[in-house]
Amino acid sequence: MKLIEKFQDKVVTSIAVFLFIVSCLWMLIEAISRQVFSISYTISEEVIVFTLIWAIFLTLGQGGKEGNHILVDLFTSRFGAKTKKITTIITNIIGLSYGAFLVYVGVAYIEHLFSTGITSHSPLRLPMGYVYFAVPIGMLFFSFFYLHSLAKELYGKN
Repeated sequence: MKLIEKFQDKVVTSIAVFLFIVSCLWMLIEAISRQVFSISYTISEEVIVFTLIWAIFLTLGQGGKEGNHILVDLFTSRFGAKTKKITTIITNIIGLSYGAFLVYVGVAYIEHLFSTGITSHSPLRLPMGYVYFAVPIGMLFFSFFYLHSLAKELYGKN
């Protein structure tokens, strides 16, 4: 588990930050190009959206690890320690199940996209399977976050 965390902390987060920077720079280039040269690039929307999708999905697990996921604790904050622990365990199981389900469905959908040959609409003609591959990868890290949280709750390990 520590190896996965280090990989996520160093490699995956760096890739996500790079993709976010690429998206921001492309938006800036597109804006300047439109205002100064009256030129718009047909691939701009797809490049920006696809890099943002990848950046967001790659950081789902890291966001959970750092406590940036939305936590609704209106009721659980009033519970006792034992009830809080039980609700946390249930929440972790639900989160893990959700993540694992989306990994499974995402892989099946990617296989479908590649088998049908669906591509993007811009001149890039990027196979959509590559774009949607962000879902199972991101949800895998999301699942690892919930698995780690569940193990920590059950066994007290970090």
